[in-house]
Amino acid sequence: MKDIFKRTALVLALGAITASLVPTHAIGQTKTTYKEKDLGLLPAQQVQPDLTGLWYHINERQVKQANDEFGRLKALYPGWQVPNEVETELNRLNGRLKGTLKPAPAKPPESDEPKRAEPKAPKESSTILALEEFAQLTPKARANVSEQQVRRLVELSNQLKRTDFYLLMGWTAIDKGMLNIATQQFSLALETAVRDIDKQSAQQGLDSVTGIRLQQTLALRDFEALETFLELDNSNYVKDVLIGEAWQQYDAKNYTFSEALFHLVDDDEGKYLALIAQETESAKQDAFALACSINTDVFIRRCADALATRQAQFYDSMRYKQSIEAGEALSQLRRLSLDEQALIGWAAKEIQDTTTATAAFERVLSKTPNNSVIANELVSLNQSDDTTLNRLALKYSEVKRILQERTSRNAWPRKQFWLAYQNDDPREVLSQTKDGLSAVYGMNTRNRSGGEGLGNFDVLSQYVGIGSAYYNWLWQVSLDYKQFYSGRPQVGDWFGSDQLSGEFSGISGFEDTALRAEAFYQAPDFNFYANLEYAMFDQPVGTKVTGQISATKFLTSTTVAATLFRKAKEDSLLSQTGTFNANHAKPWGYVIESGVRGLIAHAVADKWSVAGTAQVSRLEGEQVADNSAFSLRGDVSYDIATMISPKLDYWRVGPFLSYTSYDKNLSGFTVGNGGYFSPSQFISIGGYSELLTLEALNWQIKLRSSLALSRVEQDDDLRFPIGGAFPTADGNVTLGESSDTGLSGNFMAEGQYRFNDNWIAAGYIGKAFAVEYQAFEAGIQIRWRAGKGNGVTSDELLLSSPRISGFAL
Repeated sequence: MKDIFKRTALVLALGAITASLVPTHAIGQTKTTYKEKDLGLLPAQQVQPDLTGLWYHINERQVKQANDEFGRLKALYPGWQVPNEVETELNRLNGRLKGTLKPAPAKPPESDEPKRAEPKAPKESSTILALEEFAQLTPKARANVSEQQVRRLVELSNQLKRTDFYLLMGWTAIDKGMLNIATQQFSLALETAVRDIDKQSAQQGLDSVTGIRLQQTLALRDFEALETFLELDNSNYVKDVLIGEAWQQYDAKNYTFSEALFHLVDDDEGKYLALIAQETESAKQDAFALACSINTDVFIRRCADALATRQAQFYDSMRYKQSIEAGEALSQLRRLSLDEQALIGWAAKEIQDTTTATAAFERVLSKTPNNSVIANELVSLNQSDDTTLNRLALKYSEVKRILQERTSRNAWPRKQFWLAYQNDDPREVLSQTKDGLSAVYGMNTRNRSGGEGLGNFDVLSQYVGIGSAYYNWLWQVSLDYKQFYSGRPQVGDWFGSDQLSGEFSGISGFEDTALRAEAFYQAPDFNFYANLEYAMFDQPVGTKVTGQISATKFLTSTTVAATLFRKAKEDSLLSQTGTFNANHAKPWGYVIESGVRGLIAHAVADKWSVAGTAQVSRLEGEQVADNSAFSLRGDVSYDIATMISPKLDYWRVGPFLSYTSYDKNLSGFTVGNGGYFSPSQFISIGGYSELLTLEALNWQIKLRSSLALSRVEQDDDLRFPIGGAFPTADGNVTLGESSDTGLSGNFMAEGQYRFNDNWIAAGYIGKAFAVEYQAFEAGIQIRWRAGKGNGVTSDELLLSSPRISGFAL
């Protein structure tokens, strides 16, 4: 009978049903940890044969038929484990045991006294005979009877109310696909059965009907119907079948259907594995959400693993905020590894979350105190936060070492030798004792020559000063003594309020004193400089305070500098100090230029750099018209030092282009003019060269030169731009328009030499020429410093002073 049932594709359902007859369930496959260990499916229990026909023949003492049915079942099911009770009753039936088992009555007897069998009524006898004859047919013959005959036999079975006939017709109805009749017959069998084996067979039949209907519903993938089956199932049979089917679908790689079935039966383990197997982003997300929603060791571990994976994936896809969130969530489930902790730091760094990055890297460094990579990141993150850097340096020795090393390494090429000295750079400590008291004496001269008379201007200065260090500051105070001389205007020259009609009798020079102070501060990526000067106590025009404030910011490959300044325009006696008119009655001049200049330099490649400088200023003087100026310069340089000599610190060569413009031409020497070079346009294009020998030797030389083609244009502005001050003058007279093109250039040489521990001599000499003038300058300085030293550094070359160079470099 069961071999026919197999042909109806119910093997899975009947296998699960038959397995319920033994203590260990075939549905043991639902324990899914084997999936993670790649052990494959657990072996299913051997499908049990239908014993209804066999028990019928035993109960009816039909020896031959019972032995034939038993042999058939053994042939069909070679792995069948014969139940003990079946084996015992067959032995009794064949006379191998004493005693004979009589079939249990459908109802218990009313008394223990045996009764004599009553003769059966003819009608009942024919009914029984019909069913007995049907039972003795082969399974194939029973399967071939018509539905009409089955229905007639079912009616007979209902009349007789015998358990064995109910079971017989129930299985027959299953074979015929008459599921409602099968359900009715098995239900009646379950009600009338006395023996456990009959009850189990009846239940097996009911489960078989349910299994068939489940298979039909599964084939249609009707989840609403499947859910109804589950709601009506009191024996967990439906759930077991669905779980088995879910694993069948999983092994067939139908992961979506498998996941839906696991979801239906609330099997989180299977659902998780089916979601993971789908390998889609949405499925992975659902698996992650499922794992993190279940509070068991297995799922907590899976949630943690998923978070660790997501943390790395988010970082790789530059979703840094999500990477941090994943890492922080992971830390709530388990202790983070050092790599996971560091990854939070890397991601936080990318989104400039310095606080989070610092905390993450600190936790890593506390476990690996010699980790220079992490220590470097902490220094880099907090390079502008001195408070945090100091705290980190005190707490972590590696941070302290890196700070000192990095500061010195960066300071040296930036010429921040005071900073290098403070950080115990061996070269700087050996070369100079920079924090010792120093005293200087110096002298310099400057000569500007142009046209005959007022185009010439000479300045001779001498100074003494003292300086030292105060915490992170270098300072110096100096007293200047200056002598000025200007050429005399010639007869017929425009000067003061008119043209000179006779020999000039006014002053053409004088001497005076000045007091100035300066301070310099250097930080790892920042320079600051300030000076203040009160010059020419007794000059023709009232003395003014001048000075400048300069700052420089050092970025990785870019330097940015800016200066605010207020200083005298040092082109002539008129512009630098002021003078009197021809009769020595009225002073005018002393032009003060106030403005801002900026610099940006960027290293574009190894040895290549570009730079740009700009300046905007306002010029004002006593009885001098106000003026505005703008200048711009661009440079490209290439360092050829390594190609020339190992004794060179650098040798930069390259082209440049400069442009200068003034709103007004105030270069004249009449009232309202300032006596300074103020072209409407001055353009130069050319090349330059600058070299410096090595630092920290006992001697050092710096050479600069340039050559350019220049064009100058001067507008035809008024001789008396402010008018009205001197009524005798002709207010409509102009300076005259002019333009010229020619070569311009300059050369400057600087040097210094250390005689011994305390004494150093330094000096410079330079020559410049342009289309309108020539200039010469030179200077010398003797310096004494307490302490010891074996070398000199370029920050103390005379023209490297920010007061002269214009930037705190």
